[in-house]
Amino acid sequence: MRMKQLPLMAVLAIMSLVLVGCANHLRDTENVSQEDSKTVLNEKYDLKLTPETIRDSSYHVEIEKLESVEVKKYQVSTVKSIVTPYQGWREVYEIPAGIGLLPVSICSHLLFICTFGILPYDIPRNITNLSFTGMNPALNWENEERSEENLVSLERKMLSDVTENVKTPLAHQDIAVRSEKQSRKYTTDDFGSFDLNFLAVNSADTFFPEGRKVSFVVEGTPEKELKYIILTRDFLARLVRARSRIDSYRANPSGKELFETVIYLEKNGFEQLAYSLEESELARTANDSRFQADFKAASAAQE
Repeated sequence: MRMKQLPLMAVLAIMSLVLVGCANHLRDTENVSQEDSKTVLNEKYDLKLTPETIRDSSYHVEIEKLESVEVKKYQVSTVKSIVTPYQGWREVYEIPAGIGLLPVSICSHLLFICTFGILPYDIPRNITNLSFTGMNPALNWENEERSEENLVSLERKMLSDVTENVKTPLAHQDIAVRSEKQSRKYTTDDFGSFDLNFLAVNSADTFFPEGRKVSFVVEGTPEKELKYIILTRDFLARLVRARSRIDSYRANPSGKELFETVIYLEKNGFEQLAYSLEESELARTANDSRFQADFKAASAAQE
């Protein structure tokens, strides 16, 4: 009865060896690196108008984000084990190959002895290791191509903990400029800036304020007011008169009227607007000899 159970016991023994097979350890690797951890503690925005004193009709707006950032630096030491994972079906050819290599191993050791060490000992040693690993039913041969990495340990050591103030342009951000019920969206460039024209030669570029308070708001959820400025009543009155004067010129354009409009704008503090109007109109009427002559005559008379 016991003789009949021997094959079954042998199969069970082989299966148990296969199931308890372990990975073949190749080597351990250790890596030391540095990591940074950044946490934003606080943030705010800084908006600047150029020029700072509001007197002309056009301004350059620059917006920067100011952040208080906690920066922690760590030294990270990682140890990984590189192994050849165990696969039981490979024992079908590894065990016979290991048995076949055993006499080769013995011969290589005898050859090493007979040559008094002329034959490098690495050769018989490697053959022996290959033979015994192959004959071990719970271990596969080493194989770099199907090796795996297993994390052995991970240690993080803090090197420093400092708070830094970081200033960066608020680039490519939608900014809403509002004055009472009027609103217009601007998008900042790479440097976090855009141009704001309360009055421009091209009406499409004009944001004419409806009230004294002009707000700058970051669009999003939720919206955040960056800053607001209060325009003086004198400035608004001059802005209204300047727009009226430009509209009057456009209704009946002539060289003399252009010159008088430019002079009016300059006397009211709108030098940049006056220059832009003069340059654009003279370029537009470059082929109108009468217009050009009237402008030059008015300019000469002024001198």
